[in-house]
Amino acid sequence: MALPDPRFSTPQVLGVDDFAIRRGQTYSTVLTSVEDRRVVDVLPTREAGPLAAWLDRHPGVEIICRDRSGAYAEGARRGAPDALQVADRFHLWQGLGRAMETCVAAHRDCLRNPTPSGMLPQDTRPASDRPQGNAEPVGRRAERKKAAHALVHEMLAQGHSRRAIARHLGWGLNTVLRYANAARWQDTIRDNRPRPSRLDPYKPYLEQRFAEGCTSVTRLHSELVAEQAPVTYGMARVHIATLREAPHRRTAAPPHRRGRRRYGR
Repeated sequence: MALPDPRFSTPQVLGVDDFAIRRGQTYSTVLTSVEDRRVVDVLPTREAGPLAAWLDRHPGVEIICRDRSGAYAEGARRGAPDALQVADRFHLWQGLGRAMETCVAAHRDCLRNPTPSGMLPQDTRPASDRPQGNAEPVGRRAERKKAAHALVHEMLAQGHSRRAIARHLGWGLNTVLRYANAARWQDTIRDNRPRPSRLDPYKPYLEQRFAEGCTSVTRLHSELVAEQAPVTYGMARVHIATLREAPHRRTAAPPHRRGRRRYGR
């Protein structure tokens, strides 16, 4: 206790990392001197503002060794724009391990059920041989969805907010919310099949009348309304337009009529 306090000096190589005061809820930031491995300061949060303010009050930092948090990157840019930002060895290995784990998780089915020689892999099989209905989706797109879903939920379990995940990954917030709100990765695959329309039960009738030579949208719509069909004029017009554009309905364009040529005096 009688020893004097160590003299403070701004380190040239500053280490920036977060630590949990209450895991999953409250986090702070610890600043260390990488060269002599001593704690320099502790910030109350892990946001960009306090780090930028500390760097502004303590000029002289040349290298900032940090994790891959987007908030720390922003704070370092604002507080020490001339400093070089690098990743420390621990977070490099941690990032490599997470990327490997995500890749293995995406190909887990391939590891459990290796493809016999002479057979096509799942993502190159003909469309007729792929699982249909409620079967689990396969292919490169499904693997990307599975890996992204696993990555987002892993970062959520580590206590990162959805906005922080979006900044860290460079994704849109809505994309992160879609993965975060999905209990299973299969729920993130949207169904691209056309939605049912009120006109569907009446399309065979319209196609039959169109084939008979009745191509007037007004007349066809009036016939449907007379039968109390719950369809609008726009629905009928769009479907008749698709019938006109069908390949077997196209006819040759009429010959171009040349106008009379006027001769000057």
